[in-house]
Amino acid sequence: MQEPTAGNLYADLSGYYDGFCHEVDYAEQGDFLRRAFDCLAESTGKDYLDLACGTGQLLQQMHQHGFAVAGLDNSPQMLEATARRCPSAALMLCDLASFDGPGRFDLISCFLYSIHYSHPVAALTETVNRAFQALKPGGVFLFDLVDKNGINNRDAVTRLERDHARFTFRSGWRYDGCSESMVLQVAIRREDANGVQDWEDRHRMTAITIAQVNELMRDAGFVITLLERDFARLREWEGDSFNVIMAGRKP
Repeated sequence: MQEPTAGNLYADLSGYYDGFCHEVDYAEQGDFLRRAFDCLAESTGKDYLDLACGTGQLLQQMHQHGFAVAGLDNSPQMLEATARRCPSAALMLCDLASFDGPGRFDLISCFLYSIHYSHPVAALTETVNRAFQALKPGGVFLFDLVDKNGINNRDAVTRLERDHARFTFRSGWRYDGCSESMVLQVAIRREDANGVQDWEDRHRMTAITIAQVNELMRDAGFVITLLERDFARLREWEGDSFNVIMAGRKP
């Protein structure tokens, strides 16, 4: 059996990213962000930044909601796709822990658990601090995260048929239960009349608890609201799940 080819989902496999995320409801996420902003923000502008913006699908939704949009990613290939999808977006090529823009934004988001790409915890702390600095007074930072104690080391599998081929996308976290690191494992299989192709990719991410991130946010100066990770409804976290949306408002 042929060994899977090593690749980088955000570079040489970037053409498969939208397929990998084809079950993500970006319209629902955009509606959620708009409602959360209306409920939680105290700033009056509509300048929006999406951290780890990928191919710009959420930026496109927020542009349709009337926001002036900006996106950040550390992959040139992703930003090229974003520029095609959302030509009005201002784009930044850099890591999550190294962006600047003091007092520029009313709303910042980082969804699909991308906050965990800030590795190690020191980098995640810097990302939180930079988000605080980048917000206008009254602005809001929203992101989703998973508590490391709830990681089950199982894979999520989605399938898609496109361009006369069948695709299987597999992803899952692997956590050893004792460190501040976990690994995101990604696999893509393409099957067509010419045979089967397999790719694998791995990303080191930060393993952390909800309580730890809550403390980092508070230390940065945020007023914090914890929400259930339910993009269909805006409701406070009940405390019995390992996945949350954290909302921080800059006073």
